[in-house]
Amino acid sequence: MYGLKELISDNEFAKLLEYEVGDYLRSVSNSPKLYSNDIRHQYAAAVFTQMRGEKITRFLGGLNEVFGLSGRDDREIDLYNNNIGIRYGLEYPGLDRPALLKMLYADFARNRSQRLKDIGR
Repeated sequence: MYGLKELISDNEFAKLLEYEVGDYLRSVSNSPKLYSNDIRHQYAAAVFTQMRGEKITRFLGGLNEVFGLSGRDDREIDLYNNNIGIRYGLEYPGLDRPALLKMLYADFARNRSQRLKDIGR
């Protein structure tokens, strides 16, 4: 059963994932757009899907958008990127985190282009 203890632990783990994304992206690019919206959501959703499964990942992503402190007005984009990550997590359940992050970065332009077609932003 998924409870408060797991939620708190997962929240702390999500912070670690943010650092991993930031460190990786700074090593390969200096585009703040990559870090702020797309790959961060995709990566966290992929890793959590590998760890917790699709249902819990969707729950956590929804909580983040409803109760997140960022105040951003781009929930639709964030949820779209979460869906990309969930797809990667389901397709590559045994892929380690560095390889997963590298793959998301390599696929960034294709995933962004598809998002623009699908939701126009």
